[in-house]
Amino acid sequence: MSQFALPGANKSYANPSTSSPRLRNGRLLLPLMATIGLGFGAYNYYIAAKSRQEKSMLEEQERLARNQQLMDAYGDKNSLHDVQQALDTYMQ
Repeated sequence: MSQFALPGANKSYANPSTSSPRLRNGRLLLPLMATIGLGFGAYNYYIAAKSRQEKSMLEEQERLARNQQLMDAYGDKNSLHDVQQALDTYMQ
């Protein structure tokens, strides 16, 4: 027995080049979470863009319907009654 031997001193102090599963999982966690976050953000952006597009299409359809209604209201304008009806439609 060596004179410098201590209890528990015969542990192996090998190079920790082999990574433990815990360390390897920690290295994968950050890129995995970043990928999930980017995917979630892209999905939310896609849904919002689709919603904006549908809303603008609906507004355009309403605008075209209103313009057609006004064009129909102005009609021939041959009589005072036609002009009065056009003004009433326009003021709605």
